[in-house]
Amino acid sequence: MKKAILPRLLVLSLLLTGCSSMLGAARVETLRGWSFQYNEGTDDYSLFFGLRDCNERAVSAEVDVDIRIENDQGEVVYSATRSVTPDDFGTYTSEARGEEYLAEIRIPRRDITAGKSADGKVYLTVYKGDALRFDEVNCEPLFCLPIQDIKLEAAQLPAEIPVRDYMGEIASKIQIEDVSYVFEKEYSPVLKITVIGTKTEGNSDSIYDRVSYKLCDEEGYVVETGELFLDSLNKGDKFKDDSIVIYDIEPGKTYTITFAESKI
Repeated sequence: MKKAILPRLLVLSLLLTGCSSMLGAARVETLRGWSFQYNEGTDDYSLFFGLRDCNERAVSAEVDVDIRIENDQGEVVYSATRSVTPDDFGTYTSEARGEEYLAEIRIPRRDITAGKSADGKVYLTVYKGDALRFDEVNCEPLFCLPIQDIKLEAAQLPAEIPVRDYMGEIASKIQIEDVSYVFEKEYSPVLKITVIGTKTEGNSDSIYDRVSYKLCDEEGYVVETGELFLDSLNKGDKFKDDSIVIYDIEPGKTYTITFAESKI
């Protein structure tokens, strides 16, 4: 009697569950919820995506994923094929989407080549042999791709710069001895330069001492010009001026800064 009932139960189960009774990747019908984020605590990235069956229920499966990350300068900074198993799926919660059952692929930051932009797109293609293949989709990383450092060189230092008064007479002299810099890359690239030197002639009677500067890129193009204004320095006073902040900067390049006499 049991042998006669078993086939009926199997048929009934198939009728109730439909395509969800199929095994592995064959039961997957849709791809949902793909996103990409940087994890500061572990210094790596997470690529998320979800799979659904024909009844729109979240499922897990063994699949392969072709991943390509391209920044908005056209540089491919990561390309790989990663395999995903049911162990890589879990429940994740976000303010934007609430609770979701997703696969997570972790990508170490060191595996992504530093490029010239922190923005771009992450492309992914999910498939499994002949059983499953979705069209390529993409999502946008937000200011989080690794970018290259810059190099700053200071030409012709130390340099003693004369400072003239309104009569054209030399009122003081400023010696530029060194520069240091910080290249901030977290959001939009910013170069912050500190100029180090000594006032070698003059006193603090003048309102300020002025020194011109010019920043050029490695091809000789002028990126920015400006002036340092040094207040109330006496002869022999040392200074560190951090007022030079430059936003129009391109990662991966070498820049040169020079100093000269200001023109009244």
